[in-house]
Amino acid sequence: MPLIKYAIYFERKVFMTFYTYGYLTTHHQTWQYLRLVMIMALLVVFIGLFVYYLRHRWNVKYKDLSIITGVIILLVLGFQVNGLVTLHTNSETAGAITSTVQEVAKRLDVKPQTIAVNATTTTTNLLFKTPKGYYRADYNSDGSAFVLEHLTLHQPKITLTKE
Repeated sequence: MPLIKYAIYFERKVFMTFYTYGYLTTHHQTWQYLRLVMIMALLVVFIGLFVYYLRHRWNVKYKDLSIITGVIILLVLGFQVNGLVTLHTNSETAGAITSTVQEVAKRLDVKPQTIAVNATTTTTNLLFKTPKGYYRADYNSDGSAFVLEHLTLHQPKITLTKE
């Protein structure tokens, strides 16, 4: 695809956040692991309370505590399943944006690690900060291909988010 070059000048200062390639490839939600540890701890507590109740059937307090712990486990499991579905969706969109960054790097003959993008998902009006300047990806109507347009930003105010 041809590389279209032209300049766009903005009169106001542009405030944008750009995400590096390293951030896009390594940004994971670690709280998912914390939930798994919490589920395991609750499961151990549940088993311990239930076993203690089975040994001492006369003490109903441990039966109630084991039921409460079991309900909490089910609640946390529900949150975990919802989080895993969200994590799967986010990883798919992150894969799409990283492949777009790789394609831009290939077209501009630069390394993907030197490129930053202004979104974490593939959307319209993606801006790329490269060593060769700023570029905008202009997608076709079905989103299967894009053309790079060279931009010149007038007094840009950039925040760069790294890994």
